[in-house]
Amino acid sequence: MILRCAAYVGDLARVAALVAAVVCVVNGQWDDVARFAVVLSVLLASRLARMPRVFDAALGVTLTVATVAMAASWYDTVPWVDIVIHGTTTGAVAAVATVAMGRARLLPLAQCGTPAVVVLVVAVGFSLGVLWEFWEWLATHVFGMIMVVGYTDTIVDLAMDGASSLLAGVALAAWLGNGRSMYRTEPPVRSRSNG
Repeated sequence: MILRCAAYVGDLARVAALVAAVVCVVNGQWDDVARFAVVLSVLLASRLARMPRVFDAALGVTLTVATVAMAASWYDTVPWVDIVIHGTTTGAVAAVATVAMGRARLLPLAQCGTPAVVVLVVAVGFSLGVLWEFWEWLATHVFGMIMVVGYTDTIVDLAMDGASSLLAGVALAAWLGNGRSMYRTEPPVRSRSNG
């Protein structure tokens, strides 16, 4: 039941990203159109790569909400949004990226025990978080974009990146520890008897 719902949630997130992109086109928000196009590309790649449903859904929801938050200027108007976004999105992205690297044999995910899976996801999450903080610095100091940045913001963002990656690592380790696949599997279809 949960897997079936996760499949719908992941696909709904893709539809929501597409609808948001269209709304941004209508409103002439071309920067946001580009952001949603990137997000939609990532979400379609996750679907085509047959990522496990639960992680695909988490990726879809968190990336779409994070991009909506940017388009709607929630980062400027709601002080705690940045904390929540880093506390959810980084973990989802880290789990999917770890699975993708494990499937490509860039990480020895299939041979790892529970602690090693958690450490790998946390390492990937922190790496992604650091890259994002570099991007924020470049965006503000080189490209002149207006973003909320500073020492405290960076430290809080990285702390939330680590916390969300830790939770995602535990979830992925539990998923793999239960013998589940690193690939999307179709749930069994229940047949209705006519008698």
